[in-house]
Amino acid sequence: MTKKRATSKKKKTSAKAKKNSLKKKMLLLALKSVGLLLGVGFIFLLFIYLGVFGRLPNNVELAEINNDVASEVYTENGVLMGKFYYQNRLSIENQTISQHAKNALVATEDKRFFQHEGFDIVSLGRVVFKTVLLRNKAQGGGSTISQQLAKNLYGRKRYGPFSILVNKSKEIFIASRLEDVYSKEEILTLYLNTVPFGEDVYGIEAASQRFFSKHSSDLKPNEAAVLIGMLAANTAYNPRLNPKRSVKRRNVVLGRMNEFGFLNDKETEKYKQSDLGLKYLRMDHNTGIAPYFRDAIRKEVEAILEEEYGDHYNIYKDGLKIYTTIDPTLQRYADEAVQQHMASLQKEFKLHWKNRDPWKNRPSVFEKELRSSRRYKALKAAGKSEEEIIKEMKKLTKMSIFAYPHEKEVNLSPLDSVKHYLKILNTGFMVMDPKSGKILSWVGGVNHEYFKYDHVTSKRQVGSTFKPIVYTAALQNGMTPCEYISNERRIYEDYNDWSPTNSDGNHLGYYSMKGGLSNSVNTITAEVMMKTGIDKVLNLAERMGVESKLPMVPSMSLGAGEISLREMLTVYTCYANSGKKKKLVGLLRIEDKTGKVLYEYKPPIDGFPVLDRATADLMNYMLQGVITNGTGRDLRSVYRLRSQIAGKTGTTQDNADGWFIGYNPSLLAGAWVGAESPVVHFRTTSLGQGAHMALPIYGLFMKKVEGDPKYRKYTNARFSSLDGNLTSMVDCADYSEDDPDKSFFDIFGKRSKRIDSLTLKKSKQKQKEHKEVRTKKRKGLLNRMKDLFKKD
Repeated sequence: MTKKRATSKKKKTSAKAKKNSLKKKMLLLALKSVGLLLGVGFIFLLFIYLGVFGRLPNNVELAEINNDVASEVYTENGVLMGKFYYQNRLSIENQTISQHAKNALVATEDKRFFQHEGFDIVSLGRVVFKTVLLRNKAQGGGSTISQQLAKNLYGRKRYGPFSILVNKSKEIFIASRLEDVYSKEEILTLYLNTVPFGEDVYGIEAASQRFFSKHSSDLKPNEAAVLIGMLAANTAYNPRLNPKRSVKRRNVVLGRMNEFGFLNDKETEKYKQSDLGLKYLRMDHNTGIAPYFRDAIRKEVEAILEEEYGDHYNIYKDGLKIYTTIDPTLQRYADEAVQQHMASLQKEFKLHWKNRDPWKNRPSVFEKELRSSRRYKALKAAGKSEEEIIKEMKKLTKMSIFAYPHEKEVNLSPLDSVKHYLKILNTGFMVMDPKSGKILSWVGGVNHEYFKYDHVTSKRQVGSTFKPIVYTAALQNGMTPCEYISNERRIYEDYNDWSPTNSDGNHLGYYSMKGGLSNSVNTITAEVMMKTGIDKVLNLAERMGVESKLPMVPSMSLGAGEISLREMLTVYTCYANSGKKKKLVGLLRIEDKTGKVLYEYKPPIDGFPVLDRATADLMNYMLQGVITNGTGRDLRSVYRLRSQIAGKTGTTQDNADGWFIGYNPSLLAGAWVGAESPVVHFRTTSLGQGAHMALPIYGLFMKKVEGDPKYRKYTNARFSSLDGNLTSMVDCADYSEDDPDKSFFDIFGKRSKRIDSLTLKKSKQKQKEHKEVRTKKRKGLLNRMKDLFKKD
């Protein structure tokens, strides 16, 4: 018995020894494993520190962090128009960021931010326990604000299965160095200037302007909570796309702010009950104020910076401030006038053609457009045959297309999409101050996102808007406003039997020169051109502001040359500004991000006038006749404009282009309307003429200006009155069935040559002589004949 007990005891002792030995082995194995893991971890971290997985930025580099910052474009009175950027980011100083935004960030993302030094083991443990194990999604992430900043600044890369470990470790090292270089407040500022909010928006300032149309310094607690709430998931909590989710997430953030003492209970409840208060303002390359103008200014700014500073500045990332001449209210009036008229005109154009294609007799127009389309090129590049491409492009596809008043989603074949855009009428409209040359508004097309081509700077045939140049040259070369010219159709044999005709087919009677201009009579203008000389007219056009190369042909008198709207407005400054040409200016000043002025516009000293004052006054008088009783009379009868206005309509061959330019001494504006292809147009002149296509834009715009009391300086502007000498020169009827000169000469039985005293002279003595021979109601003709008889 004793022996058995001894044996049993021995067995138990042996088993216990084995068990203890196993525990020791397991403990030893665990220690070795931990040691191995620590060793591997240490080596792993050492590799990261040494840059095996990519060099870590040192403290010097971190101290020189320079995010890409959008350059901003402003109107003359400081309204933000838009931005140029690689990333839509605006950097601001810490003191200008709302404290509510900083409080919301700390409460939601890193409550121990002011205690740790870049890495928070407590926060990491909280996340593992509460977020992973308890599934509490209200908790913040495991990364500190400093780590998140490191991720925002340097991004993450792929390292296979070790990606998360490598990236997280690198962020911890960088975060620790950031804490060495920057204060906590500076880190908050860097973070809020860097963090993405979705929609290609970076930084709290850009996000505040996008979603609430205000500076981040003005954010209320509920607004700040909306934006900080978005950081958890940009799209899911986007207040525009998902308002209900956004409210729910905002309230979580407000609760966290309350929990950490940033808001009291009453405030928290009030803000939780409030609506989103969204005031969404998208300002990208296609939106904002005057996007076509901003494109033009960008090119000008880049040219100036390159010339003055080489490659030192980059407009897309250096946070420049660019100040322009644009008036935001006039720009809005211009946009509204364009949209209102073009929507109506497009509807009319569609009804006019119904289901027919304007290019039916010119199929090559459509074929060219089809082959230029993105989808056709992609299919061609993929090796498809012409038959396969057409078959593919006839398939219905869901797409967004431009349509008034907004874009719309449709099921349309790519082939029909090409047809749709080929039928769209477009426009260019510019407004300026003729005294200073400042561009006040600029509309380059009906929609910048869909139509990038700028019709303020594009060149099209200008039609009758060129005619004033012809009559101006005639005045400067001896002709007078009351000189009568036969309306007959002529053949000019020296110019390939060129034979201009009038659009209404009427070739009867006689027009005075001023009547020929106000009624835009082609036969009269052509004859005035021939009497004056083609070379003299084209030389004057160049001096007045036409930069485009014009052909030396008589059809130029009717506007056959291709000239931009911008050039034509420069020409008309000579009339509005009493003979002085004004170069158009849109850029006033460029500043760097510190406020240092890099460029400032200095108005040039006025040189010699292009036109003498008497010629300019006579042209202004005659061009007012266009509005009073000529082709621009709708401005009075339809739009009921009260301002003094002079102007000119323009219509080109086959009604492909419609023009109108109107002005007074303080405000000059011009509009062009047509399709991208001149083949696409109205078939009747009643619909395709400038008075119908382009003039309404000016009429609608000026109606808005006249209704705004702050623009009385424009609407109350008056032309100079003609003095006695000039008044007598315009005292005649626009039209006569018989030749007035012939009727007079029949009385005396013979015809006399015109004498020099009828010619407009610049000197006062010549003006006095003119007054003596040309008095009111053509009595000057009798005096002239008496003088001739005395000399004989």
